[in-house]
Amino acid sequence: MQRQEYALVYEKKGTVMMTVMGLTTLIVGVGVAVLVLIFTGVLSGQVYVQVEPDINAINDTTIQGYVKDAIAAGFKGLKVTGSYMPIMVLAAIIALVLTLILSATRTTTTYATGGWGTAL
Repeated sequence: MQRQEYALVYEKKGTVMMTVMGLTTLIVGVGVAVLVLIFTGVLSGQVYVQVEPDINAINDTTIQGYVKDAIAAGFKGLKVTGSYMPIMVLAAIIALVLTLILSATRTTTTYATGGWGTAL
């Protein structure tokens, strides 16, 4: 019985590029999400200040109360979304790490079988 030897095959093309693109996507995504939350809070506050006289000019107190309640609920939703930002960042980091690990465990039969040959 002959012993078969397997050699590791390192692929030069694309390995580093995928890692760099993943990290760049993570950084840009987190930055955009934070900016959206900041600008949404600031701009919605400015809009409320500008339309507050119009809201107070509504004659029907029931409708005026509904409008103010809706505005308060919107700001509460924005606050809750902002408090979940660390969890969203952690989820993005975990997804990136798993992608990098699974892409690093590709077998040499990737192109022969048409699959990626990973555990998942």
